Amino acid sequence: MHKHFGRALATATAAALTGGLLTFATAAPATAATGQYAADFNGDGYKDAVATAPQASVGGKWWSGAVGIVYGSSSGVGRTASVSQNATGVPGGAEDSDLFGEAVAVGDLNKDGYSDLVVGTPYEQVGEDVAGGTVVIVWGSSSGLKGATTVKDPAPTKHDRWGQALAVGDFTGDGRPDLAVGATGTTQWIIKGGFTKAGATGAKITYTTSWTGSAGVRRLTSGKINTDTKADLVVGGRAKIGTQRTLDHNFVYFGTSSAPTKRSELPYGTQVAIADLNKDGYGDVVSGWTQTATGSDQDGNGPAVVSYLTSSASVSSSLRLPWPGIPSVGDINGDGYKDLALGDPDDSTEGGVAGAVHLHYGKAAGLTADAVTLTQNSAGVPGAAETNDFFGEGILLTDLTKDGKADLLAAANGENEMDGLVTVLKGSATGITTSGAKTYGPSAFGISTADDPRLGSILAG
Repeated sequence: MHKHFGRALATATAAALTGGLLTFATAAPATAATGQYAADFNGDGYKDAVATAPQASVGGKWWSGAVGIVYGSSSGVGRTASVSQNATGVPGGAEDSDLFGEAVAVGDLNKDGYSDLVVGTPYEQVGEDVAGGTVVIVWGSSSGLKGATTVKDPAPTKHDRWGQALAVGDFTGDGRPDLAVGATGTTQWIIKGGFTKAGATGAKITYTTSWTGSAGVRRLTSGKINTDTKADLVVGGRAKIGTQRTLDHNFVYFGTSSAPTKRSELPYGTQVAIADLNKDGYGDVVSGWTQTATGSDQDGNGPAVVSYLTSSASVSSSLRLPWPGIPSVGDINGDGYKDLALGDPDDSTEGGVAGAVHLHYGKAAGLTADAVTLTQNSAGVPGAAETNDFFGEGILLTDLTKDGKADLLAAANGENEMDGLVTVLKGSATGITTSGAKTYGPSAFGISTADDPRLGSILAG
């Protein structure tokens, strides 16, 4: 099995952005988040997206990392760009093995009407602290993303890999977006808004988890589960259960006016998305790449499980899907019901780990177990399924064209000897269509193909 860079973090971000829910005073049906927590970096009303290339070479620095930017338009992808630590206005500079973009999140952190991009570089050396990690906010504007500000680590000597997980949401219910940041150790952090370009933030809130030492919080997924005014979190981490085996736990934490409060445990696994899939007003959780209680010696690739939750975050019923995968949620056909895309990069039906994407369409009672499967050999999908393409390693449902139907972005981050490739397929009233399908490699974003950029390791928007 190939190494899944950013696998746990991709889901946290994608779930927060494609399955995030608005807050409610009463138990009304939940809906997808709008501007404040969705990607619209230039404020033109079209959703944008990001495709990370954490192993990209920047300025000749090996595995420094870069993030590709997709700007939406009436026709789909409008223009593309990229950001790295060598970009004008971004603090620091590209260095070997930083992996800029190993984690990303989106939200309008300074509430100026433009979405901002939060980027984690957990392997950045900070002073003498190897892999101390850094987090920057790249600011949205009328012309798109430009300039950035460092989010100061409140306790740099107490942990490493600051920024290995990220999520944005109003976790305290004060009307200002907050930033959840994962690092090693048991003490974790919520940085309250408001954020400013000068580096100001609100108070720093801590909460404690059970993951110790070099593990810490590896996944953060924001969304709404109950109906109060506070965003909730799924917090995930990995525990050793033997010399070679690990188990990935995921817990629901409710937002409160102070620290998040643990409520319930979800299925074991490395992938999570939150959305109201049965329209009962409460957020549900899709757990992908699940594990059994005996754990896994690698990432684990068990079938995805849909957990339908109640107001208390307990599981009312579950649906076990036929495939493993990386989940993203959106309304593909515009019928008002949430649909699910599962990226299955290790699918070998068309060739050794060539990859696939499984589409489950929503109904009144929730998701169906039946799926439409797409590979790079499917009619109308550009390219061809090849060994080690990993089609579906990055997955995102988002409405780039503002037509009320989510489009599918699917990345094959092993394509062309690990250059990576992002395929864009449009949503329609009849589902995902391959008509007008387009692909984007690193060069489309101005990202170098030297070394192994693995474009699309994370897709978020």
